[in-house]
Amino acid sequence: MLVMSRRVMLGTSLFAGASLLLKACANNATTNPATTGGKLIATTLPGSWEQFNRTVLVPKFAADTNAEAALVPLVSADQVAKLQASPNNPPFDVLSLDSGVFEGVPKEKLFQKLPIAQLQNYNELAPQFQTQDAWGALIGVQAVGIAYNPQTVKTPPSSWQDLWSSQYKGRVALMAMRNNHTIGFMQKIAKIHGGSSENLEPAFAALAELTPNLTGVVANAGALITLFQQGEVDLAPHDLNSVKLLQSKGVDIDWVMPQEGGFALTPIMTIVQNPTASVELATAYVDAAISTDVQTQMTQTNYVLPTNRNVPIPEAIAQKLGNNLEEILTKLEFLDWGTINKHRTAWIEQFDQTVQA
Repeated sequence: MLVMSRRVMLGTSLFAGASLLLKACANNATTNPATTGGKLIATTLPGSWEQFNRTVLVPKFAADTNAEAALVPLVSADQVAKLQASPNNPPFDVLSLDSGVFEGVPKEKLFQKLPIAQLQNYNELAPQFQTQDAWGALIGVQAVGIAYNPQTVKTPPSSWQDLWSSQYKGRVALMAMRNNHTIGFMQKIAKIHGGSSENLEPAFAALAELTPNLTGVVANAGALITLFQQGEVDLAPHDLNSVKLLQSKGVDIDWVMPQEGGFALTPIMTIVQNPTASVELATAYVDAAISTDVQTQMTQTNYVLPTNRNVPIPEAIAQKLGNNLEEILTKLEFLDWGTINKHRTAWIEQFDQTVQA
């Protein structure tokens, strides 16, 4: 009797749907002999990331390699859980994770360091995103500042501390602290009030003072979007790319970078320890993700900041952040996930207790 592995069963169903999409790209592919043909399974973060990867990244990879790629949309924690359940027979070859989850797992047991010499586009990354000892490649930067309703907020906020203004009583929303947006927000508020990456007590004291202004603490970004659509919130920490996508759908929402600066959320792409696809093929997929072509389309259509320094900044982003990537990055704090992950569980509990008091 033929026994199919978990991976083969997953791949059979995924490739059936992906092959039609990739066939046209593969017929005209410019191939590299080292990575010609084959099949690869990669994860993607859900939502706009999945849509972009299906329509841009996968066809680019197929054209470069004449290979097939199938995508599995999963949140970061679920990706890691599935990989940890079967590390010797991994269900995926390449993972896309948010940096908080990525920095909290034993990399040496699950992933392998990038073969940088095989990445044609690695040297095009901004200098701060390059290292010769890399476990993954940053594939984008999401800038988080203040989202607001321009119909009710006639003078845009200029500071994080505007969220505490009495004029916004019952009109501010936060996501639960399980979300990276709120972790970053609390990091920012702690430092504004004399705290640090490790000392969030000033932020929790400020949070207690913010509660009269809170219309609610919502589970995730989707719930926050619903509040904006229903006109139930005026201000909330959120990322520029989500706000721009909502604007394109007619939602009354705008975005500003506070004078104290914002912070960055950074998805990262990594290759698993024992990929079923060849390492060369997995490397080609990562290389496509950081290429100028793919990152230019990502920035233009999804409004995510590029990590490739050769990508021009489109006007829609330049109006908010400027048109020079190096200068933009100085306005964003990159979170210390090593420190955050040590305290994350306790901080989440303290956050919940504070907003429920």
